[in-house]
Amino acid sequence: MTQPSERLFEEVLSDARTKADRARRRGERDAAAARKTAAQDAQSMVDRILADARAEADLKRGQILATVEIEAQRERLDGLEESLQKVYELVRTRLASLDPAEAREAQVRLAVDAVARMPGGDLVVALPAASHATDVRALAAEVSARAAAQLDRAVTARAADAPATVPDGVVIRSADGRCEIVNSFQERLRRLWPELRLAAAARLFPELSKRKGN
Repeated sequence: MTQPSERLFEEVLSDARTKADRARRRGERDAAAARKTAAQDAQSMVDRILADARAEADLKRGQILATVEIEAQRERLDGLEESLQKVYELVRTRLASLDPAEAREAQVRLAVDAVARMPGGDLVVALPAASHATDVRALAAEVSARAAAQLDRAVTARAADAPATVPDGVVIRSADGRCEIVNSFQERLRRLWPELRLAAAARLFPELSKRKGN
């Protein structure tokens, strides 16, 4: 090979080596950039998957907690209802087992309460068939006296000719029969129970009443 040819060969070879080095370095840079991009993409995907998993876990946990709270609330309300029913039955039993003195005082008070809501002052008092006629007359006289003193109006109550059809308590009606108030123990309990059960619930489960108030 002649000297000029050798120089030309060396120049071509040097140029080829330079281009090869450049290509190699460019390839290494591109490979590094690709690896970095791939790593970033992979991390982004991992972060997205983890975020979705956390969101789903939070949702499920919230649903579970809500279900548990609803179930606990239902059990508390069931317990409250059961307790209130027991209270109601206890009150009914207690009313049915009043001794004669308690029953008479309750009848007088219920009668005066009825008289206060009756028009006029000529009234008839009826007691259950289990009461004796003398009891009716005596109770009517006491009702007249108490009503006149408490209501500040003249009241004349007399014994009815026939017993009341209620099992307990007292029935007050106007002399003309147009107005009648039934104040039996059981009937009065039934009428007052919605109000009484609220008071009983507040005593039995005060935390539920406070929560409702908030």
